[in-house]
Amino acid sequence: MKRLILLMGMLAFVSSYSMAQLGNQNNNSSSDDPLQKMLQQEGGQLPSSRINADAPELFGSISDANVHTQLTPLEGAIDPDKYIVGPNDLFNFGIYGYINQQVPVYVLPEGVVVIPTVGEVYVNGLTLREAKEKVVAATKKRYYSSDVSFALTSPRVFVVKVSGMVQSSYEVNSVTRPSEILKRLYFDTTNVSRASYQKNNEREVFIPQLSLRNIELIRKNGSTVKVDIYKYFMTGDDKYNPYMLEGDRLKLTSIQADRNYITITGGVQLPGSYEYSSGDDLETVVGLGRGFLTDAEPDSIVLFRPSLTASKGFEVYNLSYKDDKDFDIKNYDRVFVKFKPDYYKKGTVLVIGEVERPGFYPVSFKETRVKDAIEMAGGFTKNAYLPLSTIFRDYDEEYTANDTLEVWVNQRANDLIISNQDQLNFSQDVQARRNRVIIDFPKLYKDNDLSQNVILEDKDIIYVNDNKNIVYVYGQVNNEGYVPYKEGEDYMYYINKAGGFSLAAEEGNVRVIKFNSRGWYKPDDIEIQSGDFVYVPKVVKEEFKDVISVIAQVAGVVIGVITTFILISRD
Repeated sequence: MKRLILLMGMLAFVSSYSMAQLGNQNNNSSSDDPLQKMLQQEGGQLPSSRINADAPELFGSISDANVHTQLTPLEGAIDPDKYIVGPNDLFNFGIYGYINQQVPVYVLPEGVVVIPTVGEVYVNGLTLREAKEKVVAATKKRYYSSDVSFALTSPRVFVVKVSGMVQSSYEVNSVTRPSEILKRLYFDTTNVSRASYQKNNEREVFIPQLSLRNIELIRKNGSTVKVDIYKYFMTGDDKYNPYMLEGDRLKLTSIQADRNYITITGGVQLPGSYEYSSGDDLETVVGLGRGFLTDAEPDSIVLFRPSLTASKGFEVYNLSYKDDKDFDIKNYDRVFVKFKPDYYKKGTVLVIGEVERPGFYPVSFKETRVKDAIEMAGGFTKNAYLPLSTIFRDYDEEYTANDTLEVWVNQRANDLIISNQDQLNFSQDVQARRNRVIIDFPKLYKDNDLSQNVILEDKDIIYVNDNKNIVYVYGQVNNEGYVPYKEGEDYMYYINKAGGFSLAAEEGNVRVIKFNSRGWYKPDDIEIQSGDFVYVPKVVKEEFKDVISVIAQVAGVVIGVITTFILISRD
């Protein structure tokens, strides 16, 4: 009975002592912050001196992280075979049987836990599983008939140093990884000193990007662990981003993007250049690119390696992802993942207007033609008017940009022989004809001209028009607008219906514009049809200086030709 009373007394004493120790630790967490003390001494004002303005960084941020919160964010249940026990780890010791009691127990600075009536048990440096087994075994020697538990309640907090591109110290706990330190460096918005320095000195232009793949974690015993954040998230392997321990030092380097990189392009999710790390293989590079696209060809990978001895300046390796995952990658290598052949790709066209079943229909790459799509849509209705029917094509941005550049280059090449008005008309023509596919529906269906049965592309739109029975008259007429179509009438009929020529009209240069082709024709050379346009231009009064400029330009060209001819004749 005396032993029982003594045990209960010791357990109560240890419980009250441990809770008091926990409260003191939490109270001291903020008051011991050197930067906080400095701010208090300065009345909350930061020093304005530009010399060593980042010195407070050596003491860490004002708020390093949630290392002092009661609940520590965890990735999941702690692996007892990987967690290493150390000083300040908080455990819950429980004994159940003749008596039932639980008490919080700290690992003391000497690396031991003190179990009431049992004594000291050395647990420092052991895995969590080994520490549990050792404490339970020691307790069982005295209380062999009781059940004993020894469970980790709260991971310990300690300080690690960071060197290299950043010189600082950070408070972490025993489930913190190097990636958490880097996260604080990238997203720390609480460091008032650094923010003030950057604002006053534009310091950010001198901060190189930190490496995420060539980080050294130097342990207290002198061993070095290579940290690779990219590879950790690719594989989930703890060896690339291990838990931190007391005495660790994290050495950070710059990324050296211009001298230490590899490139992957083609059929991957995120093509681009990435930091190189020794030991990289083909599987790693594909992982950096976030894996293959659905239309990638993993067995058709080409690697280009710079070489001073190769005839083309680089060596070429044809690889298969399945067979060559372990292929060694070197600095400056470029990997291209080929796509599957285009004939696997399927497209869709939209058929609208005067067809029996308007809607979207599938097309095969470089195979489906206009007649095939019209047939899938059920054919034409009785209101279909083929001369006004057309096809619109949605070109990709790169093709449109290149095509537009070529058009403008050609236009600039003709600056000497065309007027400003001609250039304006040219620009309008280009914009009006863009995205239209040249096709003559009447020739295709009435004359069975198969040259008009064009191949359809993905996202094409076939618009089968009805007969609007109108002609649009615009320009220098008194009442521009739509005029009812009358078969056989010439252009003057429609101009008169639009109120006749206005005072500024240039009557001798009237043009008929066809609906589909947007081609400009003299009215006597073409028959006006429903949907066409009649355009009456404005008289352009040329100033004397413009006439002289044109004459000078033409004269310059003529003189140049004559001079060249004379020089050739002399030879």
